[in-house]
Amino acid sequence: MSESKIIAEEAQEKTILSLDNLGIFASVLCLIHCLAMPFVVAAIPFIGMKWQWLQSETTENILIAFIIGFAVFAIIPGYFAHKKPLALAGLISGLALVGAVALLRGQFPANLELPLISAGNLLLVGTHLLNRKLIHGSFLAHKHCSPDGHQHSTGACTHGHTDSDAETVITDQH
Repeated sequence: MSESKIIAEEAQEKTILSLDNLGIFASVLCLIHCLAMPFVVAAIPFIGMKWQWLQSETTENILIAFIIGFAVFAIIPGYFAHKKPLALAGLISGLALVGAVALLRGQFPANLELPLISAGNLLLVGTHLLNRKLIHGSFLAHKHCSPDGHQHSTGACTHGHTDSDAETVITDQH
């Protein structure tokens, strides 16, 4: 494999990793927003600040736009790299739940919106983590290398340390 192709693949992997990280952040932020909003709304009169923007439809739409964008631009290119349909199924399911709540806002019974959007966000977080594992070999996006410095799956070991180096570092720290 040519050097330029390896560099291009590594750049694509880093881009997907960054978008997965941002997607996880956006989904978790949306979960926190949805779960904390009843408490924030109740506390606004006591806080005395102008926090009403947190409960606006615009704020929710912005969060949802980021969730959708990061999911699409991380998981679809990841799928083309790893070809595992489970990632696409997670993407479609998660986006369907989040999108349904966003597009049909106010048409669901009030007690269903929070569970549906929470389930959608949790599905997307799980799918981003799965995508990271399928692309990088680890949920933490840490490539696992053999003692000779070669990665166990395809591609080069790029972090510069072998497993024995990591063991030495861990042993030295204890």
